[in-house]
Amino acid sequence: MKSTKWFLVTSLLIVASMILGACGPAATPTVAPPAATEPPAASTPADTIIIGTTDTIASFDPADAYAVRDWEIIKNINEGLIKWKPGTSDQLVPALATDMPVISEDGLTYTFTLKDGIKFGDGTDLTAQIYADSINRLLTIGPDCPNGVAGALATPYVESASAPDAKTLVITLKQPVAYFLQILASATYTPANPNTFPADECLLFPEAPIYGTGPWFVSQYTQNEQIVFEPNPYYTGDLKPQVKQIIVRQFADPQTEALALQNGEIDIAWRFLGYELFGQLKDVAGIKAETINGGSIRYLILNHTMAPMDDPNVVKAIASAIDRNEISDTVYGGQVNPLYSMVPPGFLGATEIFDTMYASPNLDKAKEFLAASGYTEANPLQLEMWYPPEHYGAETAAWMQVIQKQLEATGAIKVTLQAQEWSTYVTALTGGESYAVGVLGWFFDYPDPSNYLEPFVYNGGEGTNVSLAAEGSDYGEPINETAQNLVDLLSQAAVETDLTKRADLYKQAQEVYAELVVTLPLFYNPEYIVYRDNIHGADQFGTPETLNIAGTIEFNYALLSKTP
Repeated sequence: MKSTKWFLVTSLLIVASMILGACGPAATPTVAPPAATEPPAASTPADTIIIGTTDTIASFDPADAYAVRDWEIIKNINEGLIKWKPGTSDQLVPALATDMPVISEDGLTYTFTLKDGIKFGDGTDLTAQIYADSINRLLTIGPDCPNGVAGALATPYVESASAPDAKTLVITLKQPVAYFLQILASATYTPANPNTFPADECLLFPEAPIYGTGPWFVSQYTQNEQIVFEPNPYYTGDLKPQVKQIIVRQFADPQTEALALQNGEIDIAWRFLGYELFGQLKDVAGIKAETINGGSIRYLILNHTMAPMDDPNVVKAIASAIDRNEISDTVYGGQVNPLYSMVPPGFLGATEIFDTMYASPNLDKAKEFLAASGYTEANPLQLEMWYPPEHYGAETAAWMQVIQKQLEATGAIKVTLQAQEWSTYVTALTGGESYAVGVLGWFFDYPDPSNYLEPFVYNGGEGTNVSLAAEGSDYGEPINETAQNLVDLLSQAAVETDLTKRADLYKQAQEVYAELVVTLPLFYNPEYIVYRDNIHGADQFGTPETLNIAGTIEFNYALLSKTP
């Protein structure tokens, strides 16, 4: 998951922690859970729903949290000015605000009116001044918080927040931003309770209870074990809890999580089972298994200032040699989808430009590119490719071996695969100084094409170096005229409010992106939700079969109900 206008170098480095922490599943085991011919026993309490996960939490603080699980927790105990309508990824609706904002003609000020009677779960009234203080806290202390969300979603955009009166909140931007409402719908812009979060420092793990403005509060928290949610007695919104308690229990591995679901120890398995366990569980009696078409993608980072990726012929040869269908079919049994642009299908202006431009796999074309730079069977290119062996699942090694075979099929490339532990790997790769080629995953911060392009272009670009990081610069220093053209197109699209014109700008940007081969998109994969058949979503919202989780991957616990 990561950012937007990537003005700051630090935000680029941190992105990885979310990208990876947010959308990277744990290793998928190969051992099947015990077969079940009977529905699992109902052992969890009738008024409690237990959700299992292998995903970890990094922070409860809105000024710091920057991972999918962190945001899920914050948005269940807190609400912001606006939110995504449950079960959708394209409909924003008011939450704490009475209506959508009044936006000034120059696009620089967003004025909201707060609803009456809003309180935090400890009974503290939410005033516009408290909300403004919370946003200004994000701007002042956020850049020093460890997870970097402020540098990604706040300081590049927001100048300040103010409260002309107790009900009116005004947010002033540094420049117009076409997708700012989508950023506002993130957990980052939910109000921090002043009784919990200090004004002058971030607090990643406050002691329970933790109160927000949402339908739940955290009544208990045991790190790396579980979080207990109970209904917020002061909540006045429209998502009233349907049960007395939600427990989110953390598991060490997907296999144990799957067995817990089968044995009736948990009601829902959510993040990350992986495609193999999903395939096994969907045939178990008494269990439902659903697929969510989210925005999680996998791709190669190419360092354009490090040999041999500084050679345009080399990057184009790699783009021509990759066979995405073979990766999908041989490693994932066809359960992931080939990706031919960094912008996934369904997003504004999405194309399949890498297929159009390179018609991959096209080994003859790849050989031509390599020969143009002097690489032949007698003088092959020596290429090291790096990857984290477990972070995105154990199958990563398998598809990297497929890529190795595909590149070596040119006869003019010799590939050496190098594995590196995640925490060391991600810093080295995104720092743009250590690896010429490496693997990353991404999940959007907000569902917009800008979030799949800008982070890999501006200010170091997550290690692509197509625009070198420059302190005080919005975009960095493009390494050539083509890269400058790409920066110009993206900066124009960011402020264009006409959707037709904006879509056209992103189509043009994707063409230039593919010409440079800034990164190499490989595939996008779904999220899985598996649950006992006595657990239900809300029929009045979209996708009740996925418990109202849509492409935004927002899980509203208040919509869950349970029959005996």
